[in-house]
Amino acid sequence: MGLTQERLIGDAYPVVPLRFTMDAVAASLTDKQLPATGHGDTPPSYWCDGITMPFAGTIVAISYQLSAAATAGTLTIGSTVNGTEQSDPTLSITTGTSGSDTALRGAASFVAGDRIGAEVTTSAGWDGTASDLLVIVWAMMELSGI
Repeated sequence: MGLTQERLIGDAYPVVPLRFTMDAVAASLTDKQLPATGHGDTPPSYWCDGITMPFAGTIVAISYQLSAAATAGTLTIGSTVNGTEQSDPTLSITTGTSGSDTALRGAASFVAGDRIGAEVTTSAGWDGTASDLLVIVWAMMELSGI
């Protein structure tokens, strides 16, 4: 495959990072939707729990960064389509501070107009309550034909 063909494929299916954050991740959360954020050194919260997609596509990965590690309990992170958690990709964190998970294309598909987001669930024993969380949902857009 030549460079021009690779560029055409890359341009037709760009992977876009969608950012979501939470300050001080509390214990005993159930399916808590994370707010979307801007970008920069101190991103403002836009107080919405999803980003409306202008194109169809599929969620291909999710990654996270915690400001500090927990020593007990579990934090689960999942991507959402219209507020419904997808079964893949998901992350289950105990004492880590960063990580990622990938999904096969089509495992978490969406259409133009759907809202993509992220949600968390924590166990009662989660003690990382002073940790701030950044989640990035990686969405592959379908741009062919435009």
